[in-house]
Amino acid sequence: MFQLLRTFISVYETHNFTRSADSLFLSQPTVSAQIKKLEEMLTVPLFIRNGKQEILPTAEADYMYPKILKILNEWDHAVKKVSQQKNLRETCVIASSHFCAVYYLPKLVSHLLTAFPRVDFVFKVSTSDEIVEWLENSKIDIGLIEQVDHHKEFNKTTLAMDELVLAGDLSSEYWLLGNDDLSLRQLNQHYLQNHPIEPKIIEIDTDEMIGSMLKNGVGQSIVPRCTLDPSIHFSQLPKDNKRHFYSIVRKDNLRENIVAINQKLQLLAEKLF
Repeated sequence: MFQLLRTFISVYETHNFTRSADSLFLSQPTVSAQIKKLEEMLTVPLFIRNGKQEILPTAEADYMYPKILKILNEWDHAVKKVSQQKNLRETCVIASSHFCAVYYLPKLVSHLLTAFPRVDFVFKVSTSDEIVEWLENSKIDIGLIEQVDHHKEFNKTTLAMDELVLAGDLSSEYWLLGNDDLSLRQLNQHYLQNHPIEPKIIEIDTDEMIGSMLKNGVGQSIVPRCTLDPSIHFSQLPKDNKRHFYSIVRKDNLRENIVAINQKLQLLAEKLF
């Protein structure tokens, strides 16, 4: 149908079948046949063929020309826009705490990639405090952190919760204190301050190394239960044994994909954690 309309526009503007055929890369008989087919569909003559090379448009053709031109222009614009959207890509920067990056985020990523194929994801890892600062300065789109103070510029949603336990050799004189997870370090320090024990402190940079040390019978520490090897002994804490994880986004970030990605994170967390 659109080919018939384009042929009509060309013939109307050139007043000549041969010149229209050349511009459309068609044969002259094909152009004539297409005009005849359009006339049959409309049941009105569109051009006066006076036997000479030049043809003249009828009143019906004069009436149809601007309307058909508008239809074709709108169609071309729509096709171009759809094509641009198909190729348009957007970036989403998600920053997470080290713990979230190791134990939670990997379970979510494949689902995000499937749900948002035209989004290029960038994942960063840092402390909760720095992630909040990045979000305040719009350097990231979504933050995944353990703790967040009330912030009027952010929307905060609980994604997951883990149980904290005292693990390892509970008779050991050594206490493993990590530098990787600030909130976990603070919780260990708080526990030591409120219990009549004075262990020897071993400073460790990574949570993974703490897990390996505990597995090999070295020391004790308060750690998330989900990170423990089944062979490691642990005991439950009487209180303060839960830790929450949140997604945070700026309230003024109204980008459609960012809102959708944050909602998807919430739905996935409900199913997976």
